[in-house]
Amino acid sequence: MDISIYDNYSGADRDFNFFHIDGEYKMCDSLLAIICLRGKARFRIRLRDYEIRRGSYLLIGANDPFFIAEKSDDFRIDVVRAGDSIFDLSYDDVLKQRLEKLIIQKPTNIISNKKLMMFHIIHSYLKVMIKERNDFYRDMIVFEYIKIFLYEACHILDDTQSEGTPKSKERNITAHFFHLIENHYKENRKVESYAEEIGISAKHLAYVIKKTTGKYPSEWLENYVLLESKRLLRNTDLSVQEISYDLNFSTPSHFGKFFKSQTGMTPKKFRDSTLHIR
Repeated sequence: MDISIYDNYSGADRDFNFFHIDGEYKMCDSLLAIICLRGKARFRIRLRDYEIRRGSYLLIGANDPFFIAEKSDDFRIDVVRAGDSIFDLSYDDVLKQRLEKLIIQKPTNIISNKKLMMFHIIHSYLKVMIKERNDFYRDMIVFEYIKIFLYEACHILDDTQSEGTPKSKERNITAHFFHLIENHYKENRKVESYAEEIGISAKHLAYVIKKTTGKYPSEWLENYVLLESKRLLRNTDLSVQEISYDLNFSTPSHFGKFFKSQTGMTPKKFRDSTLHIR
């Protein structure tokens, strides 16, 4: 099974470097369930900040760009990494879809001290079991306990008001908007199109997204494009022209003007400045 169990920091730096505070986005190809045991930290996931502290349960979706922006010296966490094979084995599309929605809608919440200790005990048990000889029974035990982690996540994070209330509707609109832009921001940057897909006016969409996230829809679209352009410039050998067309700019010049207006430097200068850390 595609699973890893990290105890505080042990093994995590070896397998995945998201604990390093370097201001660079990382991505894991698996779901990460994180429980804060002590201290506090600020995670930036996609383009939004989330504060976590003792008792926080945080979910980070597969391939979601994120990094730790800052943390206290006593920051300690338990981490469970679960690949898609968990959902394939369980045949549980409902669980997967619910988790994907919560990751966008509300990826973190505080749990009680009693539940915190329960999770830590399960996590410690899994850490031992994962090192046992690989056989059918061990795999099934690990599998069932990982499912407990994920079903508990749904229980913990899904504390929204009843469907139909104003606050619930706003959260649903926000979740729907981010689901759409994460899949279509390259080819479609017209706010009106997203509003039409959701079934509301562009004015109402702007109002809801600004209220729930602090930014307008157009700002989020620009941020997604900027984040992807930085990733391509930093991590690939695609030319500036190829990147501009991949991001659906009409010309490389248009892309260059957009990038410079956002960063204060040209795409080439940005790429040159990151060569020493690639």
